[in-house]
Amino acid sequence: MRVWASKVPYPPCLACDCTGNFCKKNGEKIQYEWPELVGVEIKKAKATIERTNPNVTVVRLIDSDCIRIPDVCCNRVWLCPDEKDLVQTIPVVG
Repeated sequence: MRVWASKVPYPPCLACDCTGNFCKKNGEKIQYEWPELVGVEIKKAKATIERTNPNVTVVRLIDSDCIRIPDVCCNRVWLCPDEKDLVQTIPVVG
C-alpha cells in the first residue's frame, strides 16, 4: 500500500469505535465525511480533506479494488480511486 508523503510522519492509528459523522462531538465544526468529493480527482480530494479536518492523514489506496487495512482509526481517511483516479466512494474518518 502506498501512502502519500505529508508534512508529518505517518501517524500511528488512533483507534476508535466510530466512523464518519458518528465520531463528531456536539458543536464540532470540522468535517468527518465528504460525500461531495465522489467523482473528484484524488489529489484535489486529499487537499480538501486536509484543509477541512487537519486532524487526519489521508491515505490513497493503490488501485480500484480498494483493499485496505481493516482497523478503524479516528485520524485516518482512506481515498478509493476509480480507474480514472477519481474518488469512487465517500471518504470518511475511520
